[in-house]
Amino acid sequence: MMGVMKKFKAVIFDLDDTLYPEIDYVKSGFKVVSHYLSTKINMKPRKIFNNLLKLFEEDRNNVFNRLLDSYDVNKEVVIKECIDLYRNHYPNITLDEEIQEILKFIKLKTLKVGIITDGRPEGQWNKIKALELQKYCDDIIVTDELGGIKYRKPSEIPYKKMLQELEIEAKEAIYVGDNPVKDFIAANKLGIFTVMFKNNKGLYSQTNNLSSEYLAKITINKISEIRNLI
Repeated sequence: MMGVMKKFKAVIFDLDDTLYPEIDYVKSGFKVVSHYLSTKINMKPRKIFNNLLKLFEEDRNNVFNRLLDSYDVNKEVVIKECIDLYRNHYPNITLDEEIQEILKFIKLKTLKVGIITDGRPEGQWNKIKALELQKYCDDIIVTDELGGIKYRKPSEIPYKKMLQELEIEAKEAIYVGDNPVKDFIAANKLGIFTVMFKNNKGLYSQTNNLSSEYLAKITINKISEIRNLI
């Protein structure tokens, strides 16, 4: 890392599991759903929450469906309501002090800040607002808003658009993410300096069993290590 001597003008971040732990969003959504389900089944919200979390840890797919397998409810209706509540809830999540400090540091260095994030716009914007990230950012791109899921990473389009919006060249940007399957391949092709946040508590695998084009230029263990690059 000490050999990095480039003059950067912007730091672009992924959102989930990079700027905050995505499991916090999952727990927030499960709490909302648990209160709803307590009106449908004979179980207290806390117990429902614990069961949802356990099912999620075992297998992230069809969690609500699996929970309701043993209950006499109209599953189609109830599950749809659970999904809607989860996706659209305003999350109880906060930005860690370390992240706040590094974002302030970047701004003090007069660098621009951007975020590129995949996901349904309603949910992603609720996260962004709850974390109060707008006050740090010069531009935020929720990739689905560019025209659907085909614009999600690893598409090059959101990266190109971000460079255009920030009025910088690729070589002047750092991109920080946590998922080598999709975060870095497009950025590498464009000439953006890529950094992987080694998040051992993230929801998705950070396997490096990928070809070199998928891998970030460097890996950091804390977001605060960005200081050493700028």
